[in-house]
Amino acid sequence: LQGDLRLEKVGEAVLAFLANYLGAKVGAFYTAERDGSLQRVAGYAQEALEGTESIAPGVGLLGQCARDNQILHVDEVPEGYLRIASALGHASPTELLIAPAAVHRRIFGVLELGFFRKVTANDRALLARASEQLAIAVRAARDRSQLEQLLEETQRQAEELQAQQEELRVSNEELEEQERALKASQAQMEIQQTELEQTNSQLAEQTALLENQKDELAQAQQVLEQRATELERANRYKTEFLANMSHELRTPLNSTLILAKLLADNPQGNLSEEQVKYAQTISGAGNDLLTLINDILDLSKIEAGKVDVNLESISIAPTIEGLAKAMEPLARQKNLTLTSSLAADAPPQIRTDGQRLGQILKNLLSNAVKFTEKGEVSLEVTRDAGGGVAFSVRDTGIGIAEGQQELIFEAFRQADGSTHRKYGGTGLGLSISRDLARLLGGDISVQSTPGQGSVFTLHLPHSRSQPLPLPPRPAEPPVPQAPPQTTVFNTREARAPAAPQIEDDRAQLTVSSRTVLVIEDDPRFAVILRDLAREMHFQCVVTHTASDGLAAAAMYRPRAILLDMNLPDHSGLGVLDQLKHSAQTRHIPVHILSVADYTHEALERGALGYDLKPVKRSQIVEALQKLEAKFSQSIRHVLVVEDDARQRESIDRLLSNVGGVQITTAETGAQALEALKGTTFDCMIMDLNLPDLSGYALLERMAEQEDSSFPPVIVYTGRSLSSDEEQQLRRFSRSIIIKDARSPERLLDEVTLFLHQVESALPAEMQQMLRTVRDRDSTLEGRRI
Repeated sequence: LQGDLRLEKVGEAVLAFLANYLGAKVGAFYTAERDGSLQRVAGYAQEALEGTESIAPGVGLLGQCARDNQILHVDEVPEGYLRIASALGHASPTELLIAPAAVHRRIFGVLELGFFRKVTANDRALLARASEQLAIAVRAARDRSQLEQLLEETQRQAEELQAQQEELRVSNEELEEQERALKASQAQMEIQQTELEQTNSQLAEQTALLENQKDELAQAQQVLEQRATELERANRYKTEFLANMSHELRTPLNSTLILAKLLADNPQGNLSEEQVKYAQTISGAGNDLLTLINDILDLSKIEAGKVDVNLESISIAPTIEGLAKAMEPLARQKNLTLTSSLAADAPPQIRTDGQRLGQILKNLLSNAVKFTEKGEVSLEVTRDAGGGVAFSVRDTGIGIAEGQQELIFEAFRQADGSTHRKYGGTGLGLSISRDLARLLGGDISVQSTPGQGSVFTLHLPHSRSQPLPLPPRPAEPPVPQAPPQTTVFNTREARAPAAPQIEDDRAQLTVSSRTVLVIEDDPRFAVILRDLAREMHFQCVVTHTASDGLAAAAMYRPRAILLDMNLPDHSGLGVLDQLKHSAQTRHIPVHILSVADYTHEALERGALGYDLKPVKRSQIVEALQKLEAKFSQSIRHVLVVEDDARQRESIDRLLSNVGGVQITTAETGAQALEALKGTTFDCMIMDLNLPDLSGYALLERMAEQEDSSFPPVIVYTGRSLSSDEEQQLRRFSRSIIIKDARSPERLLDEVTLFLHQVESALPAEMQQMLRTVRDRDSTLEGRRI
């Protein structure tokens, strides 16, 4: 047991010596752990049994030996209890000797030996004497192992400490460097502190100065707000004045133009040549005044952002040809050559607002003719560099100086603004044209050389998908010309209309009279309408208010009605609504003459036509002729465009009992277009889903066909239209009426409305269907919502 032996070596050395000295054939050595268990550390010729590497305290003979600290001698070992084997054979030991290794009664290990012989007292005495020495050796080996571990731990800690000392040294050096930097920074901060104190002193003075300026700015801002309020009020007054001026100027101008034209035509031949010339002068001056009124009102609408855009596919070639033809007489008077051309690379069509496009080009052409004394004026259409379309109006006129080329686009500005200038005009045309061009997504540019001529170019995109209205100026109030409310006023109490301010034919009416009812608040224009109606062999009843007009319609049952929109008591739209909701008057065709443009609203409610005042005599004659053709018409033609055979059959069955109606059916859009070429239809019923064309495409093709009429259209569909779909259909609202009829009763109501059928002449079953629809519509009449 001498030397620096580890615990395993101690066990092996003890077992080897005792087995050789005592003649033991098998053995094992266990050490005691801190928790009292026995851990095997060495064996001699032992076949290890499972679970014998560690023995709990008090378990088995080894555990009992350790607990009692006494040598155990087993002299009759059972057969098979323990086997001793070699390469030549095996046998069981006959006796076992188990001895503790203890010092001061503390167990450090247990030794077990197996013998083939009898164990003697000397054997036990040897183990008893060796117990303390063996325990000391185990304790020494264990302490040595702990010392080695502690030494390794100490060495490791020493290395870590050395590394930490190196890190601390580096950190100290860095801290010393930072300390030197901080000292330098501190010195610099002291300098900056001194400078800041000086700066703060200066800032305090500046702050006091800024406070004074702030007070002054607040006072100035208050003054500006007051002026802005005054400006807004002035703009509102201006807009209201322009709106009122439209009615007040156009109403007398309407009568002036018609009478002047009548005198200039001299139908009776009782005027001298000089008197005819005077009448022509009056007519020309009235038209100039009308142009001025329209320009001022257009400018007012543009400033207020109230200009609507109706997009459609426009064919360029017929558009420019029509403009050139319209301007040709004016150019011929000045001996100017007027030409128009379409470049080969220019697109054949453009998607924009046709009315606004024509207004811009007409203004540019009229300006070119006005400011050109000799030479030519040309309109050229080419493809723009950006993929759009360029409309260039070129002239050989007086030209514009470079410094004046931007001023001419400002309202009321001209290159020559003096009162004694050679060329007249208000200077509104180019301002309106540029604003309209920007509304269409484009712009107008100008190139000019004084004395050589000018080129005004309208640049437009190929397609303007969504119109964006011009934003109103910040201080501009909305234009107070919203569509008039269609107030439902009480007309159920039958009464006679009031006597008119002018003489009419109500006293001479008979059952067979061809009566025209005139509802017009301007007596002078009412006289013109009365006389013209008499010339066309009508008898005329005149009223001046909405209530009197409805009473006269119910009492006299006229064949046709001429209706003004701006009546003193109610809107003309309200009158139209009442007429079309009454079974006794809904068949009467109504033509509207008004200074306000509510064409879509009127046509949608069943009006036959709409003209804007001032109107020409020829327009009134044409309106009366259309009214006469409508109420004299014996056969009404209806076109049904539906690909579903069952739907066509049901619509045909529904309308077949309506007297005097001839129904034409079409299964496809192509068949519908062909039918429209050969017949003028009073009404068209169509579905949006067709096998060859969509309903939208069919309407566009109908608008492009110049050789066919465009009847009122009723969209008869089984589904609700989305806002986008309805907006797409509304692009045709200036030409057609689109209704969403969702039931047979509603369809019958709309068809009879546009056919101007007398409801009392319909079969009783159909009259009941119409009453059902009307009762459903009047559910909320007179109620508060």
